[in-house]
Amino acid sequence: MNVEFKYYKPGQGTWARWTAGIFGGLLSIFASHSLYLFPAMEKIDAVGNVTGRTFWGKQIAASLPGIKQGLTVGLLGATLLFIAGCLATYLFAVNGRRAADFLIDVESEMHRVSWPTRPEWMGSSVVVIVSVVVIGGFVTLVDFLFRFVFTKTGIL
Repeated sequence: MNVEFKYYKPGQGTWARWTAGIFGGLLSIFASHSLYLFPAMEKIDAVGNVTGRTFWGKQIAASLPGIKQGLTVGLLGATLLFIAGCLATYLFAVNGRRAADFLIDVESEMHRVSWPTRPEWMGSSVVVIVSVVVIGGFVTLVDFLFRFVFTKTGIL
């Protein structure tokens, strides 16, 4: 695999790539935060008292600038996951040949889409909302009817 940090097909699919990169970065933030919080940092006994720290909460360094609690195994793991996630998003999702070609094609197709006007959009939305209410009412009525019949016959 050839890993280079130059931009594949510059100037093409810029909006789609930025959108994919932002969502990949947000996913990396969410994943690293979830990994940081996943294992309990403190050991808690049955009463609820803190009795110590788990391996995930063990201190690696006592204090670092900007980090009040010191560097823990969990914080280090979450940071490494964030860096790896952002790098993977750049290399594969944004700048990988197949993914970049796909995103370029998506952006070019989105320019060809015939977007509805505001009155068309409002009319379609009203039709969908009314349809959902009518179908929901019908399903609710049939549910009550079946429940009544099954209760009277002793099935329920």
